[in-house]
Amino acid sequence: MAQVVKQLSDFLVLNFPEIDEKDLVSHMTDYSKKLEDLDSEVMQTLSSIPTGSRVMVTNHEVFAYFAESYEFEILGTIIPSSSTLSNTSAKDLVDLAEKMKAEGVPAVFVDASSSDALAEALAGEVDGVKVVSLFSESLGAEDTAGSTYIDMVRTNSELIASALTG
Repeated sequence: MAQVVKQLSDFLVLNFPEIDEKDLVSHMTDYSKKLEDLDSEVMQTLSSIPTGSRVMVTNHEVFAYFAESYEFEILGTIIPSSSTLSNTSAKDLVDLAEKMKAEGVPAVFVDASSSDALAEALAGEVDGVKVVSLFSESLGAEDTAGSTYIDMVRTNSELIASALTG
């Protein structure tokens, strides 16, 4: 993530000469440090999840980057593509429910900006499965735990850790 901040800073300086480069670089350096600290915090939060329990079922592929970054397996997605406009079949849901039962997956993670109706239906097929709403495609409202990028990532990691260890 710090690489993105650096590249954005370079782009802004190059394309907007009216920007105070020194001030921008200072802010970007501070923010990069916050992101590095956040990454360490998230790794610490997620360390409570045993390797064998780092399995996620999501409503669609929006959490693939998170899974790759923090060594999770995506067992399956309710919507079988990165588009929320794709359809899933009843057979797909039954197959995913069977996989969840076999793996002992305790939660389905959905993004707050999409309907959780299919996730609730899937959870209804597997005893004890919770549907956990995470921030993903947009930040939360100002008064929520996902009102900034850093708060969003922190909150999501805490919710994931709680759902998979609790």
